[in-house]
Amino acid sequence: MFFNSRMNVRYIHLIIAILCMMASFSASSQECGEVLAKGVSAQEKGLDELAKKYFRQILDGYSCDATSEAALRLGMMLERDELYEDAIGLLRLSATREGYEHLAQCHAELKQWDAARTAAEKAMEIEEGASAMSTLALCESAEGRQVNAMSWAKKAYKLQPKEARVLNVMGIISFRKGEDNEAMQYFRKAIAADSTNVDAYNNLGTVYCARGNSEMAIVNLKKGLRQQPKSIKLLFCLGRAYALRGDNNRAVACYQRILQNDSSNVTALIRIGNALCDNGEWEKAHAFFRRAVQVAPESAEGHKGEGRTYTAEGEYKKAVQAYIRATQTDNSDGETYLMMADLYNKQGNAQKEKNCYKKSAKLGNKIAQQWCIKNGTAW
Repeated sequence: MFFNSRMNVRYIHLIIAILCMMASFSASSQECGEVLAKGVSAQEKGLDELAKKYFRQILDGYSCDATSEAALRLGMMLERDELYEDAIGLLRLSATREGYEHLAQCHAELKQWDAARTAAEKAMEIEEGASAMSTLALCESAEGRQVNAMSWAKKAYKLQPKEARVLNVMGIISFRKGEDNEAMQYFRKAIAADSTNVDAYNNLGTVYCARGNSEMAIVNLKKGLRQQPKSIKLLFCLGRAYALRGDNNRAVACYQRILQNDSSNVTALIRIGNALCDNGEWEKAHAFFRRAVQVAPESAEGHKGEGRTYTAEGEYKKAVQAYIRATQTDNSDGETYLMMADLYNKQGNAQKEKNCYKKSAKLGNKIAQQWCIKNGTAW
């Protein structure tokens, strides 16, 4: 009798504990749902930072059914902010068609084609959609299969003929096929379908830059920036357009705007350094190259920039060492070896000068090839 009573007490305690846990979970789940609702409401009102705060609150402090949706919504917001790596980590938490579609798009933005294809295929397994088809088109195009790429793009177009991303992808494929006019038409159609489509503005600006028409590039890129003032890709392209026009000061201003939101953006640091070099502001340029290699020691362009500034300052030994570090990271850049050849010439080291010219020529550098021909040197 004593044994049974004691067992009964234990069972009662266990049941009470389970009921308490269920009540706690129910309260937590309800609270989680309320936070999600607040985040969705803030997002719909355009209060993006507040919405992100609510979604992060769910991901950091709850374990409930709303977690997947919070991760999806926050991931999509970070994707729009062009923070693709951060977005990927969140979108992986959403095993939905939409989650896989956006995951595929982020991988494609980072040129991670295998991962992009895998995510797009998972989305297609759940339900066929134009977004996943467009990503598959980009994957095929990036690998040089333009016929297959356009086939996927046309399937996407058939599903959603007015979808801006579909039209933009068709423009990318046309551009890679050398059909510039057709590409520009697709980009304009994409903008007409969605005036906030950053990619279409960026691609249109890129085509104009490729044609040497910096003025039209600037006009279209500024239109895009009115829609998305913090777009990194648009600011980079606008900086390139200004540099093409010879306006290095405005180019630097574009890259500075990027650094205001991302102080460790290596590409922006290097582009500012290069623009300052073009202006002859060697000391200022060196500071930006130094920051670039501190952030990313593996940056060949950062070391190359340091070599360029050391050369201008007459510190040839330091310049050579900087170029050597650049080639250790990337030995496929013929220009770096060409610069090293010039330095060895200044130092009177004919053998190393010759070796660098040969390496540069072998990598396709025309100036180095002409030097080799002139000096009877095979490469």
